[in-house]
Amino acid sequence: MAPRELEPLYERQREIVTDLVRVVAARAPISLEPPFAADWAAAADDGARLRVVVDQVASLTDTSAASWHARLVAPPRR
Repeated sequence: MAPRELEPLYERQREIVTDLVRVVAARAPISLEPPFAADWAAAADDGARLRVVVDQVASLTDTSAASWHARLVAPPRR
């Protein structure tokens, strides 16, 4: 089990992922990298398109997720 002092870090990570899925989905397909944009365009329905967005966000490293969040989500959440 993780120490309780890490809970704020995990909460912040959940916020970043949630924000990214929301913003990337709202701006898709332009917000997606080319392979994911192609998958999004080929998706049969909204559920499949959401899956593409989740796959895109899941493909990000911690550093790139933080960078995308800083670029796409405004104002920054603290």
